[in-house]
Amino acid sequence: MLKGERVILSPVKREYIDSYLKWLNDPEITQFLSMFLPLTRMMEEDWIENLKNRDDTIAFAILIFDEKNVEKLIGNCGLHAIDWKNRVSEIGIMIGEKEYQSKGYGTEAMEVLLDYGFKTLNLNRIQLRVYEFNNRAINSYKKIGFIEEGRMRKAVFINGKYHDIIIMSILQKEWLGNK
Repeated sequence: MLKGERVILSPVKREYIDSYLKWLNDPEITQFLSMFLPLTRMMEEDWIENLKNRDDTIAFAILIFDEKNVEKLIGNCGLHAIDWKNRVSEIGIMIGEKEYQSKGYGTEAMEVLLDYGFKTLNLNRIQLRVYEFNNRAINSYKKIGFIEEGRMRKAVFINGKYHDIIIMSILQKEWLGNK
């Protein structure tokens, strides 16, 4: 379990499946993700079951404590496609509970995850891909220290239109230099 000031990154649990299904079948959420097909319970159960067999993925649930001090699941994040030899990983995040979006929880969760990736796993580079119209995420990533490296022009078709995918990264020395 990893702790920030307001967020906790906890292992993914089967009891979270209903929330994940709600979020991952909501077009308002999935327009920012690479997935586009409907997700079934069996598919999500298989994904959670297979996490234990993957050495290239570390997934976390994003939890907060609400005003009644009750633990609340608001999203998930993780390091994916980890290349242990070259010390590189993709990072991803989703704040699925809409009432908790744009409140800084995603930024804090990313900071906690970056700290873990660089300080505990000794990764050298963490990268991500973000759609050009996802301004909320782009601003958050820049605030954290991610640098835009390039674009994949008109590489994704969403909501009837082609969009660029922006490639961003942050290096261990940049992250640790900011601390």
